[in-house]
Amino acid sequence: KKAIAGFSGGMRQRFGIAQALIGNPDLIIVDEPTAGLDPEERNRFLNLLAEIGENVVVILSTHIVEDVSDLCPNMAIISEGQIRMTGAPLDLIEQAKGTVWAKTIERDQLEATRAQYHVISTRLFAGHTIVHVLSDQDPGKGFALVDGGLEDVYFSCLADVRRKATSQAAA
Repeated sequence: KKAIAGFSGGMRQRFGIAQALIGNPDLIIVDEPTAGLDPEERNRFLNLLAEIGENVVVILSTHIVEDVSDLCPNMAIISEGQIRMTGAPLDLIEQAKGTVWAKTIERDQLEATRAQYHVISTRLFAGHTIVHVLSDQDPGKGFALVDGGLEDVYFSCLADVRRKATSQAAA
């Protein structure tokens, strides 16, 4: 007999799942289920989804790559309304091994680095920029091979989509 608005985000998420389970569905679709949850509540909610996933197909739509790697036995990357990549997260990470390189650069070096390498992601850290590039061989100049994760798989897939779109637009 309490208004749901008074509950925490995690409690509201669990309430939504309980509602979805009424009638014993074969399929549940959740959209960004852990957005806005604190780390402890996020873990609880992911565990709940994993338990539900033992008996029900759960489709998880999210931009939080960690949720996918923690929860999903299969995944798809969808961009511009098209499926760009599918597979088991661990298999996709394995396929990317040996192709992702990282280097810390100054901010003002970013454009030159983008012009010279296939940059798939950048991240600011302590006033510097960490770039990840995709290359089948050592790009040299201080790059170090990294154990790419699912985020690198995601970024490399989207970088390929953008690169193809740019080359088609130029043709």
